[in-house]
Amino acid sequence: MGIRVGVVADDVTGANDIGSTFGNGGFRSAVFPLNLIEGRDMEEETQGLDAIIIDTDSRFDTAVEAAEKVQRAVEILKRLSCDRYFKKTCSVFRGNIGAEFDSMQKALGEKCAMVILGFPKNGRTTLEGIHYVYGEKLENSQFRKDPIHPMTTSFLPDILHQQSEKKVGIVTFRDLDMGISHVLCKKDQLKKECAYIVFDIRGQEDLKLVAKAVSGERMLCGSSAIGEMLPEVYGKLCREKVLAAAGSLTRQSLSQIRYLEKIGWKSFILDGRAVFEENVRLQEEQRLIALLTEAFEHHDQVLLHTWQEPEGMEEIKTRAGKMGLTSPETGKLISGSLCRVIRGVLERTGIRNLVVAGGDTSAAVSFELEVYRMEIGREIETGVPAMTGKSSLGILNLVLKSGSFGSEEFLQKAADALRGKWDD
Repeated sequence: MGIRVGVVADDVTGANDIGSTFGNGGFRSAVFPLNLIEGRDMEEETQGLDAIIIDTDSRFDTAVEAAEKVQRAVEILKRLSCDRYFKKTCSVFRGNIGAEFDSMQKALGEKCAMVILGFPKNGRTTLEGIHYVYGEKLENSQFRKDPIHPMTTSFLPDILHQQSEKKVGIVTFRDLDMGISHVLCKKDQLKKECAYIVFDIRGQEDLKLVAKAVSGERMLCGSSAIGEMLPEVYGKLCREKVLAAAGSLTRQSLSQIRYLEKIGWKSFILDGRAVFEENVRLQEEQRLIALLTEAFEHHDQVLLHTWQEPEGMEEIKTRAGKMGLTSPETGKLISGSLCRVIRGVLERTGIRNLVVAGGDTSAAVSFELEVYRMEIGREIETGVPAMTGKSSLGILNLVLKSGSFGSEEFLQKAADALRGKWDD
């Protein structure tokens, strides 16, 4: 199951435009007028679609009317199990930009959205947040004299602020030239204080890099150009990359961990000593989220596990004893940290293949990710199937196993099953 995108466009030509760019990237898409679909069985209508595009026809509405239409459209898309949401706009930011962005953000409960307006193939570029049309600043282009939405400024944050009071940050072309790792860090810094992050776009290569950088983000805004890049990025995240997490201390789990490390998986260890103090725990979780996210830039298979060595476990028991914590209480602290790291990595990368070893760990991860439906697929080894799960992050490809059984190669077999590379 791939990533499904829900799009809200403010006019029919824009809706068709982004449907076309998604189609160029390999996504099946269809456009639905908002005023004609409310009350219809949209589950049936959208079967097999990768992108569901709703046209609100709100370009010329008042800001209040446009915001209300966007909210209605988003509620429909949420019921259709979309993983990503895209607020499609005119490529020169005409319309109810701030009002519609704010409305989608509120409907989704998102704190920050990515804004990519550049459309190089159509002469639209952005440098340091200033938008250009065929090399001319937007304010000096033909759109300055638009009879309904005259574009008298070129600085995109200023256009947003005409209808939104929320803070806007910028990832500039200088950031892009420093590479994907820098862009991810800059993006995460801006997310702490900004509701919107505008990305510079000079050409197709910038679009490709930005598509990778925003692949894990739930809400995107802007022109249709990046739609051509997203299907490949989303497809790779769904098909090729796998996160495995092990919280079990059994000898079978230890053997399976050692096997993955032996065959070349990139491996990271959660320092269990960090869970007893909140500040230290938060630092450890953020450290691991950053390391795993970066690792997925170079590796398709990454492992996260808790300490397995006896010396480390004894140190954790000693610390827990001094704090009066029982073994189950200590285990919950460690599994809680493990779960938050997993969620953070999935959110930042957009990866949707997850293998979890350990019964208690599997239960904790399912709870953290709010997995509310698991469809059973093929059995990998006795009693352990691959599954398709519906969660707060959207569709997940899952394997959840007890720590006390399974062959030494099981975790690799599970990863291969999720990637579609495993045969009976």
